[in-house]
Amino acid sequence: MRYFYDTFEEDTSQYISDTHDGSVKVEVITDMPPAKEFRIVRARFQPGAGAQPHSHEWEHAMYIMKGTAKTVIQGEEAMVTEGMLAFVPRNAIHSIENIGEDELVVFGVSGPPRTEAGRAQLKKT
Repeated sequence: MRYFYDTFEEDTSQYISDTHDGSVKVEVITDMPPAKEFRIVRARFQPGAGAQPHSHEWEHAMYIMKGTAKTVIQGEEAMVTEGMLAFVPRNAIHSIENIGEDELVVFGVSGPPRTEAGRAQLKKT
């Protein structure tokens, strides 16, 4: 079993193409195996890029590593900047948009990870 990683794959799943602008690059850091309860991604949003309003069956957290974003979670809007964390409850409608002039880098932790059957259900709004 591998425990240490230094290369990651780009997430090109239907989930990403359905919700994220084409310029958004999402790298899967930990998915399956060995993780069974969560997945970790790093998403890079170019200025003006974002993820459209959507929800899914899992909760997740978005830690802002770099940049400035407008984030809406269940109708509550906030500007999030480097060092802030946004928590998204299970089934909450949410979106994010890079409103800065530089790249937005988000470190995300969510569940569940990919399985042989695919991903949990995504709900576009």
